[in-house]
Amino acid sequence: MYQYLKSIGFGKYKTRKEINELICFVKENANYKTEYDLNEKESICLYEKEAGEGFGIAVVEIQDESGYKMDDAFYPYVRGMNFLYHEDPEFEKFSGREEYACICDENNLGIPLIFHINNIIEYLRFKRNGETGAINSMTLSGIATKGTVILPIEKNEYQERAEQRENELRNQRIDAAKAGDVEAMEQLTLEDMDTYTMVSSRSRKEDLFTIVSSYFMPYSVECDKYSVLGEIKEVTEVKNRLTEEELFYISLECNSLQIEFTIAKTEIVGIPVKGRRFKGNIWLQGEIDIL
Repeated sequence: MYQYLKSIGFGKYKTRKEINELICFVKENANYKTEYDLNEKESICLYEKEAGEGFGIAVVEIQDESGYKMDDAFYPYVRGMNFLYHEDPEFEKFSGREEYACICDENNLGIPLIFHINNIIEYLRFKRNGETGAINSMTLSGIATKGTVILPIEKNEYQERAEQRENELRNQRIDAAKAGDVEAMEQLTLEDMDTYTMVSSRSRKEDLFTIVSSYFMPYSVECDKYSVLGEIKEVTEVKNRLTEEELFYISLECNSLQIEFTIAKTEIVGIPVKGRRFKGNIWLQGEIDIL
C-alpha cells in the first residue's frame, strides 16, 4: 500500500516507522470508527481518517476476547460519485487479511471486473443476513500512481451515436452468447476478427492511440490493478488538509465505465482537462451500496 500514499497526499511517509506513526494517528484521530463481531472470540474495527473531501486512510484492527489488538491492514481510500448496477456479484476474501474483493461480469470490458471493497463492515453485516444476492449496486473509485494526459480522438455527433449503438448491440450479443445463442457467438467471433484486421492494417501508418480511443485491461499479477485509457469528464484540484500536498481528483469514462480517482500533481504528465484522455495504471476500489 506504500506506493499509493503519495496519490492521496501522504508522499512524505516512506519508512515503516513513519507508516506506523501514521496508522497510530489515524486510530487516535479517526473521523469514523465502526466495529463488528467476526465471531465469538474476535471483532473487527475500521478506523477512517479523512484527508480531504472524498479521500483518506482506513485502518483495519482485529481484537480478540482478551483485549489483544492487532493492526490487520491499512489502505488509502477514495470515494466515487457513480453508480454501477450488476445482478448477483460475487465476493472473495483476500488471503491473510480481513479485506474483501467484489467480482462481477462487465460486458463492456469483456473480462470480470474485480475491485477492493472499502466499506467492509457494511458488507460483513449484510453477509450475515445471507442476502448477498440482493446487492446489485456499487460505486467505483481508484488510486493512480502515475499517468499521462493525451489528446482526444476527434468525433462528430453522428460517430458518437453510431459507436453508442454498436456498444449496445454488442452487449446484447454478449448476453445472448452467455445464454447459449450459437449465432451470437459466431457474430462476436467475426467482429473480433474484423477488429483485429482493421487495427493491424491501420497501425502500419497510424499511432495506436489514434485507433484505440479507450481500454481497460488487467495490470500486474494483482487482480484489482488495471491499465486504463479513457476520456476525462471532470477534473478538480484538491489538497490534503493534513500535509498540504496537491492532488487531482479526476472523473474518467473508460469503456462506458465511470471511475473517480486521485493522483498526485507531481506524478501526472500533461495538464488534465475535460475532453482530453488519461492513460495510466489504477488500483480499483469501490463501495457496495446496501439498498
